[in-house]
Amino acid sequence: MNQVAFGLFLLGMMHLAGCTSRENQANSKAEANLPLPIASVTHNMNEGTFTWQNGICFQGNQAYTGVLVHSDSLGNLISKQQYYHGKEEGWSEWYYPDGRMNARRYFRNGEKDSVHLGWWPNGRLRFEYHFKQGQYEGWFREWYVSGIQLKAIWYEGGKEIRGTGWRENGKIYMSFEVRNGRLYGLVNPNLCYSLQKEKGVFVDAREK
Repeated sequence: MNQVAFGLFLLGMMHLAGCTSRENQANSKAEANLPLPIASVTHNMNEGTFTWQNGICFQGNQAYTGVLVHSDSLGNLISKQQYYHGKEEGWSEWYYPDGRMNARRYFRNGEKDSVHLGWWPNGRLRFEYHFKQGQYEGWFREWYVSGIQLKAIWYEGGKEIRGTGWRENGKIYMSFEVRNGRLYGLVNPNLCYSLQKEKGVFVDAREK
């Protein structure tokens, strides 16, 4: 083999190795984003010894893997949650007494992830929250029971970047943007915005 041919051979091998490496990295990344395997077993929390310690679900003294459902006294399904080694994994769902969906949330390794959705009893969308590894990432939206939008806030890395809020009559009561850690825009001077349990609320500052 002459030097030119040998050089081309080496370049080809290096290119092939690079492609293989990138493919392996892509496959590893894709596998890391897949939901963990849930055992094909379902228990009703009313019929077993289930406890929670530091956010981990235990069945007896063992971290639980499987589906856990909760029903009311009439047998109506209230919730259905998936667990892997005690941590919530995949989709968790909550229901109204009539069987309609109340909320649907996604978990990855016990952390909130992807999109979380909630509905009013009339079937209209109530909220849409986006997460990445337990932090808000993307849109945080809520609607009145009438279907009119209540607020829309954009998050990056768990921090508010900008947002708008509307009264049910369509009038804007909040419109802000955060730049260099400072908040600019329209916010009712008597109200202080606070995020509590995934719900944006305005607390009357005069009561403090």
